[in-house]
Amino acid sequence: MKLRVGIKYCGGCNPEYDRVAIVNHIMQSLQDKIEIVRPESEDVDLILSVNGCSTACADLNPFLGCEIYALICREDADKFVQDIKMRAIG
Repeated sequence: MKLRVGIKYCGGCNPEYDRVAIVNHIMQSLQDKIEIVRPESEDVDLILSVNGCSTACADLNPFLGCEIYALICREDADKFVQDIKMRAIG
């Protein structure tokens, strides 16, 4: 069964990398392991907070109590991919 992931973007006021390209990379890398859903979905398993810089200003208050994984750079996206692949094994 695929992990249901809701994507929450920051406001994009000062992005240091292409946030949409990173999400596309994640989706392609994990296409058999995750399903992207609206972050407001009741059955979301994890919120992926995609922040363009280290300020990490995405409003996550609506998702308190949910598992949240925050990205602030490309390397965080690679770590997320590896973490999800390890979850699938364990």
